[in-house]
Amino acid sequence: MNKKSHKKKQKKRGKGDGKNKENIIEVVDDCKDEEPSPEPPAPVEKKNVCYDIRESDIMGRYLVANRDIRPGEVIVEEPAIAVGPCTGCGLICLGCYRELDETSLTKCKGCKWPMCSSSCPGFGKYTGHSTYECETLKGIPPDYSKLEDLKESYQALMPLRCLLLKTADPTKWAALSAMEAHNELRRARGDIWPINEKNVVQRFKKWKLQYEDQEIHTVCGILEVNAFEVGGSGAYARALYDRAYLLAHDCTPSTTHTDAERLPGRPLTIRASVPHKAGDLISLCYAYTLQGTLKRREHIKHSKFFDCCCKRCSDPTELGTYASAFRCPRCAGRVLPTAPLMPLEIWRCIDNGCEYTMTAPSVQLLLKRLTDEFEQIDANDVRGYEGFLHKYRNVIHPTHYLCLSAKHSLSQLYGKVADYMIHEMPEAELNRKIEICRDLMKAFDVIEPGYSRLRGVTLYELHAPLMILTTRDFEKKAITKDNLRTRLKEIVRYLTESALILGFEPRQSSEGLMASAARDALKKIKTWEQIIGKIS
Repeated sequence: MNKKSHKKKQKKRGKGDGKNKENIIEVVDDCKDEEPSPEPPAPVEKKNVCYDIRESDIMGRYLVANRDIRPGEVIVEEPAIAVGPCTGCGLICLGCYRELDETSLTKCKGCKWPMCSSSCPGFGKYTGHSTYECETLKGIPPDYSKLEDLKESYQALMPLRCLLLKTADPTKWAALSAMEAHNELRRARGDIWPINEKNVVQRFKKWKLQYEDQEIHTVCGILEVNAFEVGGSGAYARALYDRAYLLAHDCTPSTTHTDAERLPGRPLTIRASVPHKAGDLISLCYAYTLQGTLKRREHIKHSKFFDCCCKRCSDPTELGTYASAFRCPRCAGRVLPTAPLMPLEIWRCIDNGCEYTMTAPSVQLLLKRLTDEFEQIDANDVRGYEGFLHKYRNVIHPTHYLCLSAKHSLSQLYGKVADYMIHEMPEAELNRKIEICRDLMKAFDVIEPGYSRLRGVTLYELHAPLMILTTRDFEKKAITKDNLRTRLKEIVRYLTESALILGFEPRQSSEGLMASAARDALKKIKTWEQIIGKIS
């Protein structure tokens, strides 16, 4: 299953052609000299696992808790079987998956394929540009005068890495081969199979690689169905894991996961985000939780080849969040799907006995228009997001997923971008940030309950304006000692939980750095005890 980043990417600047060979630097060290010494961490011993593997005709294999599991407890921790470029990525380093500047490329001395530098941490590692991949690619040197074709060739690299495991690491190949490929479903779809035939199978033939067509298609299917998108800070990679793929899907997931790109083997860690009782399903979400039912089910059907019928998808109100609700143009009530698992059925207003209806095609058309406009907003445009919320306040419900997405962006922009730096924001804007964060928390408590990344980040964002307002009131002598203590206790509570949740993230990730900042903020708040006495 593919897990995608929840963050809206900034629009990228245009790039130069960069086809001049003078701009290509040759790496000094050959890949052969970069074989890693440390081995990837071994997976947790099977006797210590907190889950059982079950199987059913509908769900296939899946995991259930075999004992009570606490929030934050590790359920699965294991190194990757294979790591490689994402489908549709640009020109990236084969070792660390960072995007490359086309005007100044470095190339591997052994195979001449693009790398970021001679000191790339992915040199010689099976999670990056391995020695056996380098040996294979030596006979397939890239043509730097045809950069678009070179970019397209990246789609064949992850399947190649998987197939190379047959001889390079038979144990990993056996684990990979046990995964579902859904060949018949994919062949019947009529779109995915021909794309893989063109971009992967025919590319292999052009490269004169000796693999059977069916075998290549199967590996493509295994990747499409089971791969996780991994990495951060501009990395574009996907990976396969031996047990993590067994987790079932649910649109209100019971786990969260992180990958440690700097550790040997690029291990994935899956933790419980909520308490589990023995027998409870262990789940993650294959779609973006900040989307409505139509979009989530469409994504899951397209990429995972099944129809999601979870509790959230089956409920017109999406568990009381109204994340897909439109405003009724007749009575300002809530317009919801009458049968959310049947996308062609009508939508109807549920309030005031109004019975206003919308056809499924009109809903799809309106949603497309709104989404297109939303996606045109620059990632750092506070006024753009606020303008969108105001413009469509009478069209979509305040907790519609597009509103939640806009508020999610605003919660992180207020206080961090030009003209909206936290210490310069007036009281009205600080209160607006507080309001937005509280709105988000209400939704996150339902759609991503417990120790979720969304909750941890939003708690941190919420503490900042509260602290600024509290400090200003104290400096103006506009707050009593009791009220000051009450506010600081609230802030300490938010920071403590944020530090706990985000402390599970890789230390150098943006969330890991936020956890460190939360811990530092807690230490600073301790100095207030000299004024008001013990806070907690």
